[in-house]
Amino acid sequence: MSSFQTFKSGRLYVHILPTTQFKTRYISMKLARPIDRTTVTSIAMLPFLWMEGTEEYPTAKSLIRRTESMYGTNIRTSIGKRGDMHVAELHATFPNQEVVTGNAKLADEVLHLLTSVLTHPARENDVFVEAHVHREKNLHKHRIESLYDDKISYAMEQCLKEVCGESPAGLPRLGFEEDVNGLTCGNLYRDHQALLNESEIHTYFIGEVADAEKQANDIFSRLNQDLVNRTSTSEKTVEPLPLRHAESKTVVERQDLQQGKLNLGFRTGISYSAADYMSLLTANGILGGFPHSKLFVNVREKASLAYYATSRLEALNGVLAIQTGIDVGNYDEALKIILEQVDKLKQGDITADELDFTLRGIKNQYVQALDQPAAMADVHFSGRLAGVDRGVDDLIASIDGVQPDAVVEAANTLELDTVYFLRNQEGARHA
Repeated sequence: MSSFQTFKSGRLYVHILPTTQFKTRYISMKLARPIDRTTVTSIAMLPFLWMEGTEEYPTAKSLIRRTESMYGTNIRTSIGKRGDMHVAELHATFPNQEVVTGNAKLADEVLHLLTSVLTHPARENDVFVEAHVHREKNLHKHRIESLYDDKISYAMEQCLKEVCGESPAGLPRLGFEEDVNGLTCGNLYRDHQALLNESEIHTYFIGEVADAEKQANDIFSRLNQDLVNRTSTSEKTVEPLPLRHAESKTVVERQDLQQGKLNLGFRTGISYSAADYMSLLTANGILGGFPHSKLFVNVREKASLAYYATSRLEALNGVLAIQTGIDVGNYDEALKIILEQVDKLKQGDITADELDFTLRGIKNQYVQALDQPAAMADVHFSGRLAGVDRGVDDLIASIDGVQPDAVVEAANTLELDTVYFLRNQEGARHA
């Protein structure tokens, strides 16, 4: 598959991947800005407010009806976090033009609607509509509460927060429930305008396109009509958390629950753009990324100490996190065996099958991404944030060059920062 063609105008970027592979086309607008404690909650709520309506279609119902009239066009919004960057996203999937008889301008109509959602939201008295804000404030509280109720996700977020320390990267992507009541139509609209006029805006277009440069210029024209600040911002490269060379800390949190969550957070200092990133990703796969991995086989299967035992790599932070669910009474033994698996990895105790199965597993994940436009855009976008122009094809090609010694070297960057234990209220041990 061909690579993304990138065009730039000030702080606006358009990345186009011309392809006839898919029956639908995909457009995504990603607005990235440094995450900040004072605005994290309002920025997190904005993408959901966008879907409440536009000036042209002032209610959620009328907006949905408009998308339904566009041959099944699907528009969604989301809020994410990449390292210390907050990312608000608006994306659409819609049919190829030749599939849609009688409408050769569907792409133009979709782009018009997307930019309207972004730059012309429904307003009253020059701010967001009060009824929309009231509804979304209640919904946003529920979103935050839902994360708290999902103990696996909650424990992971708390562990990463501890690893990040004072870094903004530790702020929660949804913000804080205690902030929600203080959000108003006015301050939300103010932060919406700031998001539009201060962010890097990356637009992805994947699908059939006759002239990529013409398409990019059309997108620039549509966005620039409504943006106040069109000048280029200094591109912020997301850097991994630095190594601390300090003793690790243990954090215990008590709640009313049955199953304990034992998570370990490691700093690596390796960036997503680094030459040894794929070696680190492979080390993570051997440790806990797959059913054949050391944590699953030794902690869950052989020792029967965990209900689940996995690891994941936060690529832009350079943080590797181990996640396990255990009986509270098995804390000491589980922690001991988990750390033994990390030591084995660092010592190069890796079988040929572990390496082979892991490399195959990683390659298969990327091959699957080639069939998913959203995944291809996300991979490329992560690269842009890390300061490298790299797509899925580039990552697949780099897998074949991974060497065992390099995997061990990458594993030896693992620096235990935090042991986080979410447990029940009984007793005081480990507190």
